[in-house]
Amino acid sequence: MFRTAVLSLLFLLSPPVVTAADGPMDYPSPAEVEEKSQVGEKLTGRELYDRLLKNRKRLKSSYQESHAISSDEAGNPQRVNFWTQALDYRDEEDEATDDVFSRTIVKFTGPYELRHTGYLFVHHDQAEDEQFIFSPTRGRTHRVSMKGQHIAGTDFSFEDFLVSVGDIEDADYTRLADEEVKGMSCYVVEAVMRPEADSSYTRTKNWLEKEHYVPVKTEYWDEADVLAKRMEARHDSISEFGGTWIATDSTMHDLLEDTLSRLVVDLLEPEAGLTDSDFALSNLQQRP
Repeated sequence: MFRTAVLSLLFLLSPPVVTAADGPMDYPSPAEVEEKSQVGEKLTGRELYDRLLKNRKRLKSSYQESHAISSDEAGNPQRVNFWTQALDYRDEEDEATDDVFSRTIVKFTGPYELRHTGYLFVHHDQAEDEQFIFSPTRGRTHRVSMKGQHIAGTDFSFEDFLVSVGDIEDADYTRLADEEVKGMSCYVVEAVMRPEADSSYTRTKNWLEKEHYVPVKTEYWDEADVLAKRMEARHDSISEFGGTWIATDSTMHDLLEDTLSRLVVDLLEPEAGLTDSDFALSNLQQRP
């Protein structure tokens, strides 16, 4: 998959001899290695998207605190605070364990009317995915379908936020010509969803920065195949957490409603030490 000219690759990867007079050396980044060895030119759309997913799957057990800021019709900012904990059950071959790919809990801490509302998502291999909500006003947990549902009135849907649990087999991938996003060269991959995929989108288009395959821009087409949303991430917000690189500051633009929401990751613990018991339905009802 990643064939290169042996001599040129050895030259790029072998550390040069440094003398005291030479001073510190700047080693090439992974993106520079790919560019100079022409590996990047040979990657297919599926291979590029697989690298995107492999980067995100390194977060095997994570705890995250985030907030989203949107504006109402009068232009007043509305802030939503929530935390997320996730456990990835994939093995080294990316196979599910006991038919489970991942479990994720999302719990709101503000504003007041949303406090203690919680969601549990269980992503299966063969069985149908499970989604539950705990509503403090009802005082109970029940099964729901969150397809196409937005996060507490923001322009981000749960599907956008939980994209890391998606299967690569859900879509067909086409690599398009590289493009620049704000002066940065990016790989461009179009993903067309297959009929069996449980998605509210028919296709997406991702612009991946070449260093760590983090999307700095994504466009989404709805079920009517209309360009409906656009996500843009700040390149300078891309940070490393336990070997995984993510953008901690991104904005979603609803192109049909002409609204914006900004999502900021305030805290991320990549090795949270979570276990099965942390994802019991009863945990949705617990209050700090």
